[in-house]
Amino acid sequence: MNIKFPDDIHWRYWVECWDSMQERYIACRKERFELIVRLIADTQNTITRVLDIGCGTGSLMLSVLQKFLQTEVYGIDFDPTLLVLAEKRLAKFGRQVHFTQTDLRAESWLQSVPVPIDAAISATALHWLNAEHLSQLYCQLAGILRPGGIFLNADHLCSSSPAIQTGWEKHREQMLREQKDGDAYDWDGFWQAYGRALNVDINQFRSKFTWEGSEEGLPIEWHFEKLRACGFEAVDCFWRCDCDAIYGAIRGQN
Repeated sequence: MNIKFPDDIHWRYWVECWDSMQERYIACRKERFELIVRLIADTQNTITRVLDIGCGTGSLMLSVLQKFLQTEVYGIDFDPTLLVLAEKRLAKFGRQVHFTQTDLRAESWLQSVPVPIDAAISATALHWLNAEHLSQLYCQLAGILRPGGIFLNADHLCSSSPAIQTGWEKHREQMLREQKDGDAYDWDGFWQAYGRALNVDINQFRSKFTWEGSEEGLPIEWHFEKLRACGFEAVDCFWRCDCDAIYGAIRGQN
């Protein structure tokens, strides 16, 4: 679906609204971006191409582009209403930035990314996929990363213990209350207001998106097992705050 951004609304306002809304639900969001960028720098001698999976409005892509000034960054997402904001946000980087609207569940998305890539990254997006599709994605990433390239994901994880999971969620809610911006939209409020600005029936539009994953995510042991099975090495958790984490791995040499 093609979305034309109206000339009479301010894209910067909606980018700021998106970021503020995300911070209502995601603790330490800026810290996560900073760590992902640092891990790329620490592990990659050459950084030519970076892929952001589920890039949304380009928040994480911006952090990468500000650090690695000559790098090309490829953003893919299923939602064209977010991609139009990403295009506006990152327009100043010109030909360094590439966007594709695509469905990660279809193998055709691989055609939008030149190979090999040096880093594949994502933030709070992959938990939308079910276990089968996420496992498939890991092996696809192993196929397009160069040997030694890195995969990093900041996302929700769950515990196999209901008691621990409940405790994690309570603590996250407490943290978010402490950092909450009282003027920020909540999730539904953002989409309704943004839909009106785009002149799109947002309820009808978002019904096209199929939620298959789990809001709580999967246990980190599951991710480690699947990454190793796809040929990744140095599988690790690099940051954790209860039910949120940054985990990833290095593409093996074989």
